[in-house]
Amino acid sequence: MHRILLIALISMSIKAGAKESDTIKVYFDIAVYNLNSNAKQQLDSLAYNDVLIPKKKYGIIGYADYLGTESSNVTLSENRANAVKDYLLGLGIQEEYIETVTGVGEVSREQEQANGYPEDRRVDIVIGGFKPKKNKPDVKPGPPKKGIDIAKVKKNETIRLDKIFFVPGSHFVRDESLEQLVQLYLILKDNPTVKISIEGHICCHIANTYDGYDFDSKDFRLSENRAKQVYNFLIEKGIDRDRLSYKGLSNKQPLISPERTPMDENMNRRVEIRIIDK
Repeated sequence: MHRILLIALISMSIKAGAKESDTIKVYFDIAVYNLNSNAKQQLDSLAYNDVLIPKKKYGIIGYADYLGTESSNVTLSENRANAVKDYLLGLGIQEEYIETVTGVGEVSREQEQANGYPEDRRVDIVIGGFKPKKNKPDVKPGPPKKGIDIAKVKKNETIRLDKIFFVPGSHFVRDESLEQLVQLYLILKDNPTVKISIEGHICCHIANTYDGYDFDSKDFRLSENRAKQVYNFLIEKGIDRDRLSYKGLSNKQPLISPERTPMDENMNRRVEIRIIDK
């Protein structure tokens, strides 16, 4: 009875917050993958208020902060994602509606703190899975696409991953890029004959070197390192390395030239995939 009353008391605020976003964030204690009481109450309340309902698709993505080793953080993030999946099943969510469950390891940070970043010790529940939101069609009305429509791309054509963003001077992707990385992984998983080349691009003028300087790896391979970052993500998720290659193209193929604004620079700071074989 006490638990039902507690759920009812906090439900209105949780439901309102969930409606502001398609992603629910569930936080964990340090170095732990079991849900704590706050996380359980949060999920119970969302289910109580029909925010989490049985016949709706979900994507579940686990994270860790940088404390611990890289490999242990991948395992921790995967365990956190699976813990949330198991709890959702217990709430009546059917497994067939859970589109993907994955852990991506640690979230990179430029500045370290002794106890890490609590906001990085989390799982994101993406309501509706990884289908893009319905937007007005560019040319003709039609059914919404699910991510990248690989069937319509010919050999040697490129697809711009326009939702993968990088920190300036860094090969690390921003947090908001994860959804499209997972989309790319799922497409390759579902189309096992497709082979791709991952092509990295940078913005801005560079002098006396072919490529930009990467402040993370301390070398002049910024565009190559960005492509390699996507390559490594796919390898870690189980895509056969024989299906993948990567290269850096520096700033030689800008989408916008000249660059007059920070937005122009961000558009040129990108990764594209080229279809090598289908």
